[in-house]
Amino acid sequence: MRRAASGDATLWLCAGAAATCLAAIVALLAWLGIAGLSAFWPSPIVEVGLADGRTLLGEIAERRGNALVIRGSERDRIGGTYLRIERSAIVSRTEPPDAFAVTLPDGRRLFGRGDAPAADALLRSIPDAGASGAAQWPNAHGSFGRIGAFLRNAGRFLVASTTAPSLAGGAFPALVGTVTLVFLMSLIVMPFGVATAVYLHERRGWAAGLVRSAIANLAGVPSIVYGVLGLGLFVHGIGAGIDRWFFADRLPVPTFGSGGLLWAALTLALLTLPVVVVSVEEGLERIPPGLRAGSLALGATRGETMWRLLLPAARPALLTGLILAIARAAGAVAPLMLVGVVRLAPALPVDGAFPFLHPSRQFMHLGFSIYDAALASPDALRGVPRAYACALLLVIVVVALNLAAIVLRNRLRERYRALEG
Repeated sequence: MRRAASGDATLWLCAGAAATCLAAIVALLAWLGIAGLSAFWPSPIVEVGLADGRTLLGEIAERRGNALVIRGSERDRIGGTYLRIERSAIVSRTEPPDAFAVTLPDGRRLFGRGDAPAADALLRSIPDAGASGAAQWPNAHGSFGRIGAFLRNAGRFLVASTTAPSLAGGAFPALVGTVTLVFLMSLIVMPFGVATAVYLHERRGWAAGLVRSAIANLAGVPSIVYGVLGLGLFVHGIGAGIDRWFFADRLPVPTFGSGGLLWAALTLALLTLPVVVVSVEEGLERIPPGLRAGSLALGATRGETMWRLLLPAARPALLTGLILAIARAAGAVAPLMLVGVVRLAPALPVDGAFPFLHPSRQFMHLGFSIYDAALASPDALRGVPRAYACALLLVIVVVALNLAAIVLRNRLRERYRALEG
C-alpha cells in the first residue's frame, strides 16, 4: 500500500510539473502575442492643455503613476521630444479628429492638425525629411477603421523593407535572411550529420570513440565560441584565401573575406551538428538487427543495406534531428554577430539576378533585429514594441518550419512502423 501511495504521489507530482510547464509556455506565448501585435495598433494623438498655457500635440508614450510621458514631433532627432507631465498640471486632454502623424523614412514622427495639404506642408518644413512620408489620421477612424489600420501596419511590417533599423520600415529583409540562413544551414548540416552518425553506428574502435568524444564536447561549447571559430576559420581563413586566389583584382575590398551568408550557415552547421548526429544515430539503433541480417543474407552489400534500407527506415529520426537543428539555429544570434549579420543590409541574399542565391552577401536576421530594437535603438519606448513584434514573427517562423517537419516525420513514421515492430 505504501509503495502504491508513493507511486501515485510521484505520478501526480510529474503531472503537476508538466501542467505547470505547459501553462507557463501558453502564458509566455500569449504575452508575446499581445505585446507583439500591440505594436501595430494605431495610437491616438492627444492634445494636452497645461496650466501654464502651453499646448502639446503628440502621443502618450507611457503612463507612470501620476504622470504621463508625451512624445512630440521629432524635428531634429529621434527620441528627443519626450516630456514628462504631472496629471495635476493637465487642464484639458482631447483627441482632435483632424490630428495627423507623419512618419519619415528615418523613423522620426511629426504631429500636426489639418488635412492632406497641411501634412504635406509640415513635411516640406523639415529640411532633411526627404520627399516621402506616410501620414495617418488615427483619431478619425472608428472601430473598423482602427482594425483596418492595424492590418495595414501589420502587412507593411511583413512585406516592406527596413528604412531605419530598430524603428521604421518592415521586417521583410530580416525574414528573408532568417529563412534563407536556416535552409542553407539545413542543406549543409544534414549530409555531414548523417554521414557522421552512420560512421559511429557502423564502426567501433579508438577512432570512432575519438569522434564520439569530439561530438559530445561540441554540444557543450557556448555559441559565441562558434562565432569566434567561424570568424577565424571561415572568414579570415578560407574566405581570405578565396579572395587572394580568385578575386585578387578586387582587393583590398573583400568578396568572401568578410562576413556573409555562407560563413554564417557553416558556423550554425557546426553548432547544430551534435544534435543531428545524436538523433540519427539513435534512429539507426532502433532498427531491428534482423532487418540488416536479412538484407545481407539476400546478397545485398553493406552499402546497399545502409542506403536502401536502414536510412529510409531512419527518416523519422533524420527529421527529428532537423527539427532540433532548426530550433537551435533560429535563435542563435551571438555567433551571427561575428560572421555576417548586419543592422541594415543593402541587398537581399536571394533575388532575381543570377545566381539567385548570393552567399557572400551580408544579411539581416530576426534574432539580431530583436537585440537591435530592444537594446540599441535610439528610442527605447518605440524600439521595445518592435522587438516584441520581431520576436513574435521569429516564433511563428520557427513553429511553421517545425510543424512542416513534424507532419512529414509522422507520415514517415506510420510508413515504417511495421519495421520497428
